[in-house]
Amino acid sequence: MLLAVAAVLCSAASARPSTVAAGDRAPAPAQLPEWTRNGLLGDFSLGSSREPIHISADMLEFDYKNHVLTYRGGVQVTQGDLTLHSNTLTVHFDEHATDRDKLREIVAEGDVRIGKGSRFATGGRAVFDHASKTVTLSQDAVLHDGENRVAGDRVVVYLDQERSVVEGGGDSRVHAVLVPPTAAPHRTPVAGGDSGH
Repeated sequence: MLLAVAAVLCSAASARPSTVAAGDRAPAPAQLPEWTRNGLLGDFSLGSSREPIHISADMLEFDYKNHVLTYRGGVQVTQGDLTLHSNTLTVHFDEHATDRDKLREIVAEGDVRIGKGSRFATGGRAVFDHASKTVTLSQDAVLHDGENRVAGDRVVVYLDQERSVVEGGGDSRVHAVLVPPTAAPHRTPVAGGDSGH
């Protein structure tokens, strides 16, 4: 099973304003959080690793006629330190595709949370579209990397293009909180060098 979630945010810049106050400068590229260089969800991927995928749920249903596999109730998916939680997880297969491309789409719905280490994303719905190579997190998508946070109504990741779009919805706008890394305290050399004591 391939669940690929790749770079959601490759840059701190977005088409919509963030919560940086007027007059404040955006952090220099060397000070930006690591996720702006590697993608906030860049390390999230199920299926690309050789580690086994573990899925647990209250119920599993396979619809042979429509080629749909549905996990219901407290769904938990893990692969190594990657986790996905949702109320339901539906896997759609393409009956006409070759063995390698049988997976068509995976839909996680209800209290979706995808996490790896200090990085995690939440929303009401996540769609992993194998055919179009996109991942869409919607219904109040919030992306976290430590203290850094980006929120929008919808996030669309274009896997083949290595780009992402975070969208507001209705009256809501995209919001970002970017916390600069703490620098090590600057030590001032003692005048006269080492005293030899």
